Amino acid sequence: MLEILSINLENEMDLPLTHKKAVGITKYLGLSVATQTAFATAVSEVCRAVIDKTLHSVLSFRAKREDGRWLIRARVVTDCRLSASSQELIYAKRLIPVIDVQPNGEGTVITLQLNLPRSVKISGDLVSRLANHVATAPPESPYEEIKQRNQELNTLSEKKDEQLRLATLLNEKKSEFLSIASHELRSPLTIIKAYAQIGKSFKDKNPEKMAEYLEKINQQATKVNVLIQQLLDLAKIENNKVDYRIEKVELSAFLSETLASVALSHPTHPVMFHANGPVYANIDKLRIEQVLVNLVSNAAKYSPNDKPITVALGEPANEQVIISVTDQGIGLSAENLSRVFDKFFRAEEVAQKVSGLGMGLYITTRIIKGHKGKIWADSKENEGSVFYFSLPVV
Repeated sequence: MLEILSINLENEMDLPLTHKKAVGITKYLGLSVATQTAFATAVSEVCRAVIDKTLHSVLSFRAKREDGRWLIRARVVTDCRLSASSQELIYAKRLIPVIDVQPNGEGTVITLQLNLPRSVKISGDLVSRLANHVATAPPESPYEEIKQRNQELNTLSEKKDEQLRLATLLNEKKSEFLSIASHELRSPLTIIKAYAQIGKSFKDKNPEKMAEYLEKINQQATKVNVLIQQLLDLAKIENNKVDYRIEKVELSAFLSETLASVALSHPTHPVMFHANGPVYANIDKLRIEQVLVNLVSNAAKYSPNDKPITVALGEPANEQVIISVTDQGIGLSAENLSRVFDKFFRAEEVAQKVSGLGMGLYITTRIIKGHKGKIWADSKENEGSVFYFSLPVV
């Protein structure tokens, strides 16, 4: 559906304008004078019925190709209720046989459809030229000029309002992120400091206890390092400064080796790997390892202890290979699933229970896109999730 023109219907002075625009559109397409007149009169009669009842309506002209044939639609969206038995609509229907009247909340949508003869040679390029012709045509009356200026100002105002809304939203997200980031970094540092202070008192008395505290410090230091690396990765990604060191890799062996290392970080969850044979792809080994770490860590984070995590390497198809990470965790609602790859997104119901910045899956998505692959997920609440990503094979 290609939009040609849109007009706000505000008062009776718009009726001659709608008639003239309807004539101009059909004339440009090479339709007969009789067809031009019938279509334009039907459109203006519908607009008259609307303007008599409300000053908040919009008329739009659109072109569409359907079943190999082009058609023109004049669509009026209004905030008042109209029935198909309205006198003006009955008259319009005598001129244009296809008129559809549908309720739209507390308002109505009225569509007039003009099927164009197959003898009229029309193309998408012609419709685009028509839309440009209508948009750039100079106003032919003082009223049309004033209306055009008002519409330009309204459009500009709407754009600025949208920019302001987005800027406000971005600022709120930034403030929220900084708050979460400072908390996520402060927590492990506080723990490190506490264990270091306790460890000082045990350094000569209990070496085993001291070793336990050093391990706790090491775990928290690793957590801080991961958070800092995510922040650095995000900055690089946002500025398109990620350098991929691509090399040809046999995925089965690479994934097996990588997962053996990843599994050591998640001793409470068995990590299993399935592959059907060797598959080759051009990848940055460090970045794809980062993807696996993110997906397996998330699976472990949102799954009960002892529940397995399964990574599978599929068979190549259509020059792609799919890798999946399956868990038996808490799963995601349909709403959360639709937003799970958004930057900084964290489901409200788990945000207070599970640490994180909401950057891992966003970074993962960008890495996979950088490899010309795709990433998606399936999930059911209380049943678990499956995250998939594809890579081109060689």
